[in-house]
Amino acid sequence: MADDGQGHGRSLAERLNALFAMVRWTDAHGRQREYSTAEVAKAVTADPSHPATLSRSYLAMLRNGSHTNPTLSVLEGLAKFFDDHREPGSPPITVQWLVAQEDPEDELLRQRLADHQVRTIAMRAGAMTPAMRKQLLKMIAVFDQDDAPGPGAGT
Repeated sequence: MADDGQGHGRSLAERLNALFAMVRWTDAHGRQREYSTAEVAKAVTADPSHPATLSRSYLAMLRNGSHTNPTLSVLEGLAKFFDDHREPGSPPITVQWLVAQEDPEDELLRQRLADHQVRTIAMRAGAMTPAMRKQLLKMIAVFDQDDAPGPGAGT
């Protein structure tokens, strides 16, 4: 399956392994380290905010794809662990992210719509007639051309 760097269109095992590679901790020497399967299983089981219990071997089977249908509580526990330990400012890790087969453009759209001004423009455009939207797109194309560097720019 295609890998877009965000986990879209990939199996649960591939998404879990991507999380293990992406979400890291810093050791006493300042080095970035991956959490081990055993560390994550222990932390998920110890977390009282959800009912999931998770053994190292079961998590390993989820990671290698031999088990593909975990319970909702296991997914909630894994999502919570990785979300709690993700880099500040990075997209949240949710159960939906772990199991969804989203189009990568949906995630990009969500990220862009997080900006209030973009959301306001989108709402106004949604209320326009198709002819008005077509005209707006032509105007945006003109702005894009104006922003493009001209010949000899940057030399």
